[in-house]
Amino acid sequence: MFKLSTLLLLATAAAVHAAIPSLSGYSVVWSDDFNGAQGTGVDTSKWVQIAKHPTDNGELETYTAGTGNVHLSGDGQLYIIPTKDSSGNWDSGRIESNAEFTAPTGGAMIFQAELWVPDFAGDPATTLGLWPAFWALGNRQRSSDCPWPKCGEWDIFETIPSLENNNVATLHYQLEDGTDVTLNGPGAKVAYSGNAYHTWAIKVDLRNSDWTQQTISFWLDGTNYHSVSGADINDQDIWSTLAWSDYYIILNVAVGGGYPGNPGSQTVSGYASSMRVEYVAVYQTD
Repeated sequence: MFKLSTLLLLATAAAVHAAIPSLSGYSVVWSDDFNGAQGTGVDTSKWVQIAKHPTDNGELETYTAGTGNVHLSGDGQLYIIPTKDSSGNWDSGRIESNAEFTAPTGGAMIFQAELWVPDFAGDPATTLGLWPAFWALGNRQRSSDCPWPKCGEWDIFETIPSLENNNVATLHYQLEDGTDVTLNGPGAKVAYSGNAYHTWAIKVDLRNSDWTQQTISFWLDGTNYHSVSGADINDQDIWSTLAWSDYYIILNVAVGGGYPGNPGSQTVSGYASSMRVEYVAVYQTD
């Protein structure tokens, strides 16, 4: 049962239900507007909710399978909520799309979501250790023949308190000699306003027949702020992994680990530390 304080928080923080926006020259091939009754779970025909304790990044949270950490708001949003129990243990939520998506040959594809996260610049002590993300993995990651990051990763929105209100668009992949590569650079960083809704997107554009001129680009509120071309990668096999392969979508809030650092005594648990998602959509050129 929701407590009165929780209901009041939901009412005051609620955003108007967002319809899936249309994009000129594109059709929506998959989407979720998270429109459903308050407190209910995600649509299992579209998402799988992961239940596990990750170990690779030294994260502290356990991802749970119930609605305590992942549920619909009742006003057309998804809430992913990190929570701390009386013993100091953290739970949180992670969902992954059941479907995977590939940019059409000679066309383009966009993954897009509208998200809210806390203000990481206002009072850093209250968000220490939080790690919200909207990202995608190469579908072969689901099987054992392609350990991370060999099959590719797109970090569309992934921020931590030390970045304050900045996002760093990132690609992960692996060289033939087994070297793991994290590709971002100074131009991949973009500022946004915390405690507000923003649209984040990645576009894979294969409309140039020359693979070196094809691009993977990152977008904030409809503005392109970073792009990577085949020429930048300079390896057709790796470009094939990054741009021509199928990817699935992930939404989660991690807590702790080597990248964000661990939470402190003032890190807020519950709705104030949640990631809220108005919609997720996949577009392809008509």
